[in-house]
Amino acid sequence: MRAFIEQGGVVMYPLLATSVIVLAIIIERFFYFSRIKREIPEKFMQQVKENLKQGETQEALKLLKKPHNPMCSVLYRGILFREEGYIEAERAMEESKMVLFPRMERHLGMLHFIGYISPSLGLLGTVTGMIKTFHFLSLNVESQQLAQGISEALITTAFGLSISIPALAAYYYFMNKLEYVIKHTEKRELELIHYIQKLDDRHA
Repeated sequence: MRAFIEQGGVVMYPLLATSVIVLAIIIERFFYFSRIKREIPEKFMQQVKENLKQGETQEALKLLKKPHNPMCSVLYRGILFREEGYIEAERAMEESKMVLFPRMERHLGMLHFIGYISPSLGLLGTVTGMIKTFHFLSLNVESQQLAQGISEALITTAFGLSISIPALAAYYYFMNKLEYVIKHTEKRELELIHYIQKLDDRHA
């Protein structure tokens, strides 16, 4: 591995650093999203509504008190302010989303940035490698030294692409999961708001 890095030249060091960062982010985000369910089941939602209908607010809150589920956390905040009316419940859920959703996006921006910058770093290594090759040509050196410059150019390009492809693939995979969770949360949020409003109208 050390010989491979040395063949790639000095540009291999920032590429190696970015590869470590990408791997760390992918592992961390994978375990984070693996704990989050894609949606709140209909049966579960009906149970929450039934508890609210029966005036069992604490029971509904217990159902939604899940530490690793941002969807449930948003609805939890809405029900917590349910007694103050559906407008306050809606405001509480919107505030909750502003806190929870950015947490889900954590490090994804860095993943996207590295995915785009790593091919450029590889290209930089290609340029430096070709400069070295032409320098050797001008000196009429042996073919072994020419091969060294060409090798540097090819290795950095390949390494840059090998970082970029999984980084961008992981970024779009996680963003797809995030967008699905956001849309489903907003769907359940509206459903809960309308239900609370209907209950308030009945008691008015």
